Amino acid sequence: MTLADRSAIDLCPALRPASRPALPWPYAALLAVEVCVLASLAASSLGRPPMSHLAGWLGVGSMLTALPYSLRRRVRALGRWGTLPGWLDFHVFAGLQGYLLVAYHSAGAPLGTSLAAMSFLVVTLIVVSGLAGRYGVPRLAVAREQHAQASATTPQDERLARRLGHLEVAERWLSRWGLLHRPASLLLLALTTLHVLAHYAYAA
Repeated sequence: MTLADRSAIDLCPALRPASRPALPWPYAALLAVEVCVLASLAASSLGRPPMSHLAGWLGVGSMLTALPYSLRRRVRALGRWGTLPGWLDFHVFAGLQGYLLVAYHSAGAPLGTSLAAMSFLVVTLIVVSGLAGRYGVPRLAVAREQHAQASATTPQDERLARRLGHLEVAERWLSRWGLLHRPASLLLLALTTLHVLAHYAYAA
């Protein structure tokens, strides 16, 4: 079993890209509504959009609600509290929702090289690496397995063998998503705390 196989199984044992939707439709629909509402508010405002500070707090809260998924994966006693795929779906939804709210919170703000800019960059890194682990790794594993089976039946096909090699390299690199996702989450917690403290220190 390759590192990517273990990563995909560790991510969600019941995950099957061909049979599971990218995200349950209620979550997807709610995210679509939020995108439309927040984009409309940001486009119709001059400078900072309305309720941007509230959006920042809500974004932090949404991201915090995504954290218990890691605990659910590791604590056997929590096994009766919903399925692991269900927790993963909420983890993805809460992370994306938090990212939307943080992006709205940052709209119109003079980011520059400030702490806010660094925080938003880290949030983006968390979201991108998380999406890579949630969607990219399992799909690459399936594609690699399909190409490996096809290559076994037609070993003379050099183009197929080359494509299989590319898939294996991509899978190997993408399976390291956790090396970015988890440390970046801890860094974001520290940066968010500093961001809040700095805001109230300057406001005082």
